This record gives sequence, structure tokens and C-alpha cells, in this order.
Amino acid sequence: MSGRERFRVHVLGRFRLLAGDAPATNRSRSKPQELLQALIAFGGSEVGAGVLIDALWPDAEGDAAYHALETALYRLRQLLGAHDAVRVEGRKVSLNRDQLWVDMWEFEAELQRPHDPEANGNNGIGRLRRLYQGDFLQHETEKPWVLRARQELRDRFLRAIRDAARGCERERRWEDAVNLYRSGIELDSLNEDMYRCLMRCHQELGDHSEALQAYRRCRELLMRFLGIPPNAKTQALYHSVRERAAYASAGSGL
Repeated sequence: MSGRERFRVHVLGRFRLLAGDAPATNRSRSKPQELLQALIAFGGSEVGAGVLIDALWPDAEGDAAYHALETALYRLRQLLGAHDAVRVEGRKVSLNRDQLWVDMWEFEAELQRPHDPEANGNNGIGRLRRLYQGDFLQHETEKPWVLRARQELRDRFLRAIRDAARGCERERRWEDAVNLYRSGIELDSLNEDMYRCLMRCHQELGDHSEALQAYRRCRELLMRFLGIPPNAKTQALYHSVRERAAYASAGSGL
């Protein structure tokens, strides 16, 4: 937060709207609060009135639908105590970024920020993890527009983790890569690709038991939640690790 914004909005994890350090919302799911959430989900700038109406008042029609939006906009401005925090021009609604700091916007800016290829990949991911306190509106409604934004943000975070980990692999920084892949698995415990990459890094480190344990956890969760076994590539890596583990054990005289 730069210091000039009057409001802070947290949508990653538990929803919070703060004016300074004081909460500006109650615990009820008011329409103005939901309108603010929808505006953020749709990018926050020049969001069409029709898009907002379809998201928040899908059963309303014609003038009644637009009147509902106008009422919610009025109440949102009252909630914020600042008329210019929400702008409407040509049936398009925008949030004033000079008035609001939003953790999701900061997260997206960090995703796009160029990182020094020589720097530790964990540093940039660490900043993202501090911002990503949970999935988008984790404890709020699960309407389609919420689920879409939630999945998109999670996927973008996973790609950032994967890219940073692969950079570590290229530099043979296996421990750093292991930590990154583990953080990816914490975010998505059914991401088989992450388990396979984690196994490969443990194999490179000679930690065969850790690699086998990662496979077993992957298999257990896939079977429990999806009813499927690991795919052929993961199983092939598992058998390769087992063979190497057996060879290493025989070589040590055990």
C-alpha cells in the first residue's frame, strides 16, 4: 500500500475491507460488498453493467436489473464514504485505484514483475505467498464468477512456482527446487506434475526414500479424491527410483 489509498481490500483468503486499520464491513453478505467483490473479480476497470447484472442479479430483467445495480453502487459508495472510489462512465464501472489497495492487484503486479534470473527463485515466490493468504474469496459465495477467478489465480500462481522451480533445476539447485515444488503441492495437492518433478529432484539429491514417499502420497490422494492411479509417466519414474534405491542399497552392502 503506497499510503495514498484510503481503503485496503483483501480478497485472497478471508474477505476484509479496511478503512485505514479499521474494518469497514460487517459480517453480513450485503449486496454492496458483493458488488465490490465482483468488480475486483472482473478486473476492476471498465466492467460492463451487463456483466455485473448477469453475475449478481441473474434473474432480474430490464429496468429492474439496472435499478438494482444503481442501488448497489449507491450503497457501495456510502459504505466506502467516498463517491469517487467507484466511477461510472458509459454504463461501465471502475474502481479508483488511487483510493483502493487490493491484495489481488498487488499479487498480479508481482506475477508480472521481471525477476533477476540470477536471484533465488524462492524470493519472488515468497512475496507471492505472503500476498496469497488463501484462494480468492475462500469463505464467500461459490458463484460461477467467483470460481472462475479463484481457479485462474491459483493456476497463475502454480505456473509461477513451476517456472521458478524449473529455473532452479536448470542451475542444479535441487534443494531450492524441492522447496518450490512442495509449496506448489500445498497449493494443489492433486497436481501430479508437481509430485513427479518433486520426485525427480529428490532422485537427483539421492534422497530415494523421499522420492518414494512423494509418490505414495500422490497415489493415495489421487485414488482417494479422483479414483485414479498415477499416470504412466509418474509410475515409470517411481519404478526408476525404486531400481536406483535398490542399487544404492546393494552397493552400500546393506
